[in-house]
Amino acid sequence: MSARMSREERLQLWRAERAVDRMEEMDRKVFLAIRVEEMSYSEIAKRFGITVADVEWHFAGALRVLMIAMDEKDPWWWRFRL
Repeated sequence: MSARMSREERLQLWRAERAVDRMEEMDRKVFLAIRVEEMSYSEIAKRFGITVADVEWHFAGALRVLMIAMDEKDPWWWRFRL
């Protein structure tokens, strides 16, 4: 396996980073707590002082933003190689 990322992998990473940047603040906090910190819903609810249902709602919102971003077409300038 190559240490370098392929063009497609770079594009997917770029899209994911943009999606996280575009998330609402609480959606982003919940998403990162679940995916990066690997916290449970109840731990997140306790940390932010919200209900588990709110954690589910914010995570769903974050996933919606991510799903839309990953389906975007390539930006025109991405197609050019230097």
